[in-house]
Amino acid sequence: MTMNEKSVKLYKEMAVLIVDDDKTVLHRLESFIKKYFKEVVLTQDTNEALECFHKQRFDLIMTNYNMPMMNGLELITHIREKDQIIPIVFITSSQEYEVYQDALNLNVTHSLSKPFSQEDIEALLSKILEPIFSYKMVQDLRLNELSQLKNEKKYDTHQQEQAFLKEHQAIRNDFYYSYYQLTSSEDIWYLDGSYRPHDILSGDTYSIRQPDEDKAFFFIIDAMGKGISASVTSIVASSYINHLVDTKDLSFKDFLQDFNDYIIKNLLDEEVLAVLFAQLDFKDQTLCVSSFGMPPILICDEDNQLTKIKTNNLPISKHNHQFNIDCHDISTMKKMLFCSDGLVESTLDNGELYFSHLKQDFIKSKTRSSFLMKLYSKVPYPDDDITLLFFQKLRPSYEKMVSIECDTKLNEVEKVIMDFHTYLEDNFVDPIHTAKLGMIFTEMMMNAYEHGNLGISNKHKHKLISQGELNDECKRRELKYGSRRIKVHYLIHAQGEGQSLKFDIKDEGEGFDTEIFKNMIFDKTGVNGRGFKIAKKMVDAIYYSPKGNHVILHKYIPKDI
Repeated sequence: MTMNEKSVKLYKEMAVLIVDDDKTVLHRLESFIKKYFKEVVLTQDTNEALECFHKQRFDLIMTNYNMPMMNGLELITHIREKDQIIPIVFITSSQEYEVYQDALNLNVTHSLSKPFSQEDIEALLSKILEPIFSYKMVQDLRLNELSQLKNEKKYDTHQQEQAFLKEHQAIRNDFYYSYYQLTSSEDIWYLDGSYRPHDILSGDTYSIRQPDEDKAFFFIIDAMGKGISASVTSIVASSYINHLVDTKDLSFKDFLQDFNDYIIKNLLDEEVLAVLFAQLDFKDQTLCVSSFGMPPILICDEDNQLTKIKTNNLPISKHNHQFNIDCHDISTMKKMLFCSDGLVESTLDNGELYFSHLKQDFIKSKTRSSFLMKLYSKVPYPDDDITLLFFQKLRPSYEKMVSIECDTKLNEVEKVIMDFHTYLEDNFVDPIHTAKLGMIFTEMMMNAYEHGNLGISNKHKHKLISQGELNDECKRRELKYGSRRIKVHYLIHAQGEGQSLKFDIKDEGEGFDTEIFKNMIFDKTGVNGRGFKIAKKMVDAIYYSPKGNHVILHKYIPKDI
């Protein structure tokens, strides 16, 4: 594991508590990790561990499972009563599904299987040191928040953060965590965006809009320059574009003309704006593009052949009033990538531009998530803002999948859940991923059962739980809605050195407004959309139908845990 000098200094300020009744294991762990931490506290007694936890502040806890008096899960339960955030590593030799399920429910950060080697420990630490540091910084900020707010620098940072939220609010995606499907077609479209600013104030922004039923209009803005000026330009430009989409029914050409007339009057004399405008017609399978100095668009077809669409306009400035529009047939398209220049111009550690890896990474990526993993594994600290749009068109192959239907009866739902667990085990999915995927599948099945077909809202469910009446209400509603069906499909297949899992669940309920997912970006309470938030963290892709009664999930399962 390699860390830069600054990281080593920061991690050396941290303390770790290790709990194991085996003295040999304790000292072996200590020898592996003591060079990374300021203090390593060892204990063989779980009661003593709790006393240490209450007396001293730790940045990481590592605990064994099988111990006398109080096992590791019971210890973690006591810890979580006081602290829901501190990272915890769960050490066990158990292969029991229930053990991993209980650990996940207690928000265990990582697991470590016995026996382990020094390489296992170092690989584990490389994954969790950064979150530990982030946790420490958050705790420090909480302790010093009142005094720091009086500091002028903190005040400036606060203002920048508010500007950052304003930038996020300017981003609109009408397809956020939702798929699109024409009623006359089997093709399913996934339209995803990714926004990673280099600084708090960014010159990048984007939106993906649906001006009418058969079209998607989208843009990426890259205001040249740094800091406040570029940020203001991108916010003003994107806000005006979204306003036009919301209030005017314009052709693509008239829209561009309206925007050009507006933005040119608001640019400084030497200011330059790079923008990509595009309109996707789902019905006609065409893509119309007007690109002002933006990187080429990459299109991969069903045979993995790559096509590039180059920019067809100069960047927008006070001296440039003309624009061109080109339309392309995308009927054989499988996926498309649109991006700002921060993606192609970011450099690797060896000084090489990421541009030289872009094509192959794009071709090999099954989802936006897998592409981002490839990108940020090579460029963990980009040189500039990175904004990208990753679009896919897929046709489900249900004939190859396990297909199950059940009535809206709790006993039938539970049987489907158990069958899914058995399927994972029969396909040699490791215990950790079996526990995680099983928990997500259970959450989604219960959503289809309770919220979907039985029509119990989140608010009503919480009220029923507090009154101890949820089970009775479910039984009562089963009498009325029990004949509604829940349809399930899932499939595991080999992908590279690992496995790829896809499953989808569809109910016959009234659905819900998928617009709530957009509001979750700013939801700090963590109360709403618990199942969705859990799934979003654990899978590579999750999409709902616009109606909200059908969910599709994708997960890549690596060979090694």
